Order: sequence, then structure tokens, then C-alpha cells
Amino acid sequence: MKITVAPSLSEFVNSSDEKTKKLFKKQKEFMSLDPFYPSLGRTKLKNVVDKYNNPLWEVRLDKKRRIIYVEKDDTEIIWLRICSHDELKRNDKIIIRDCYGENTE
Repeated sequence: MKITVAPSLSEFVNSSDEKTKKLFKKQKEFMSLDPFYPSLGRTKLKNVVDKYNNPLWEVRLDKKRRIIYVEKDDTEIIWLRICSHDELKRNDKIIIRDCYGENTE
């Protein structure tokens, strides 16, 4: 499975602490090998969509943070952002400044 990371998420991770960078890299490797790997805690978000109205998914980064992503097709996943549980509960839309929709290639 190809994992694409949104530019804004890459910037965020690159400016984060070493623990976050290490966890991010580990989870990306697991997801590339097997998107259903148990420790990822893969879950489809209920009533939350992206700016293109695509359903969003989450995987665990750590106990408090999740990596939010969209499935572009059967071969590519686009990681969009890191969010806390509280942020996900408060919002029904996750705003990402990057373009990654159908018409951006």
C-alpha cells in the first residue's frame, strides 16, 4: 500500500520532537505493509468528512493522538493530519490546507 503524506503534515512532523517522528515513521511502515495491522487501531470516523466530502479514517499515533487519512483508491492512502480525540469529537469536518482531491494530479 502506498502511503502519501500531505505536505502540511510532513512539515508538522519534521518540526516535532523525536518521539513523534519515531512513532510516525513506525506507524507509516506498519501501514505500508498491512493497513489492517492490529496496533494501528484503524477506524472509520463516523460523521466526519474531509473538504471533498470523502469519509475519513484514523490510526493511532499514541494514546492521545491519531493520524487522520483518506483512502484515495485501493492502492493509495493519503495521511492528512494529526488530531487529538477531543478535536475529532468537536468537529464534523477536518480542514486540510493541502490539495489532494481527484482533480489535483
